[in-house]
Amino acid sequence: MNILFDDTIFTPSEIQQEADQLIKKGAESSPSENLEIILKTRDRLKALKATEIKFSEPIMKQGENAVIFPHTINVIQGQAGVHKSRLAENICAAFLKSQSCNNELLGFKRQNYNATTTVLYVDTERNLTEQLPFALQSIQVKAGYSIAEHPENFDYCSLLQIDRKERFTTLKEYLTHKKQSTNNPLFIVLDVSTDCIEDFNKTDKSMELIDLMNIAVNEHDVTFLCLIHENPKSDKARGHFGTELMNKASTVMQVGFEKDANQNDTEIIRVKYLKCRSTARHTPFYVKFCKDAKGLILADASEVSGVINNRKHKASNDDIKEFIEMYLNDGTELTRTDLLDKLCKDFKASVRTIETRITEILKNDEQFYNKDGEPCRLSKETRDKTVFYKFITTEIF
Repeated sequence: MNILFDDTIFTPSEIQQEADQLIKKGAESSPSENLEIILKTRDRLKALKATEIKFSEPIMKQGENAVIFPHTINVIQGQAGVHKSRLAENICAAFLKSQSCNNELLGFKRQNYNATTTVLYVDTERNLTEQLPFALQSIQVKAGYSIAEHPENFDYCSLLQIDRKERFTTLKEYLTHKKQSTNNPLFIVLDVSTDCIEDFNKTDKSMELIDLMNIAVNEHDVTFLCLIHENPKSDKARGHFGTELMNKASTVMQVGFEKDANQNDTEIIRVKYLKCRSTARHTPFYVKFCKDAKGLILADASEVSGVINNRKHKASNDDIKEFIEMYLNDGTELTRTDLLDKLCKDFKASVRTIETRITEILKNDEQFYNKDGEPCRLSKETRDKTVFYKFITTEIF
């Protein structure tokens, strides 16, 4: 059947031909736009390559350690209930801290007081009547404000009432809205980040948020802090999203309770750096929850050493792992004799005990991290009748 349009008669074959041409034209336009982006980026890289590169200074330190740098994605991970959010509260308060405030904030200090950073706290878990309002009050009080004040550079929202399928789209809309309403650098906290997407085990859903953050940190003055739960009885961040987040992150902090000699949780909380892309990997620092302060405070060195020394006599697998990681994380390999000698002295344990622990670690294929924060496993191999131990980089299990 022929079709009359604007006094012109078209046959079905002519209509199909016109449709094919339009589809082809549309398909060709998209790559050309992408090519234009690539060419512009190449020109920018060419100009930068011809100059002396000045690396960004940190925007947050903990003690003397540079922890957070601008235009980066950062992570706090840990099991449920280890005070990840309270650690994030101290970091937020350090960004918001008033000039007259003398609070220590676990040693976190914002760098460059001339820059006004807007903190945007995105929550997905806490109720809206008590828990989240109290957390927001806590941030303000730590930063030197009263609970009745409303600092212009402190913003917050909750995705709790948004259907999970719509959370990513809603978050994207809100971040666009926020970026259009301020010229300040943005420090965005996603607590918890896996709840911002429909399914953290699906590649496409996970990459939506990863891509959003990557674009934001490259095109705008934005820095992210993502809080994420670990899988039960594991130090792996949850799901495919956790795997990709670990790969993309610049700094990864792991929060967990220190164990006593019987492997029970103590009140001491260790903050361990799993990854520091811009610096050498920092040593851990230790905090504890204080009822009087209604938050975290730095733990005394004597408390920390007491817990660690008492536990070392047991030579648990986790403790053995800590020392193996210290010896091998820079690519070093050690002979069986050298590694056993070091560990026996560290733990004042017999060779048999240490060998048993290492055998269990190898059997369980347990995860380690090298100095770059990459996941590794312990490898044992024999060459010329000599046994060597080293790390082999792996995909995150």
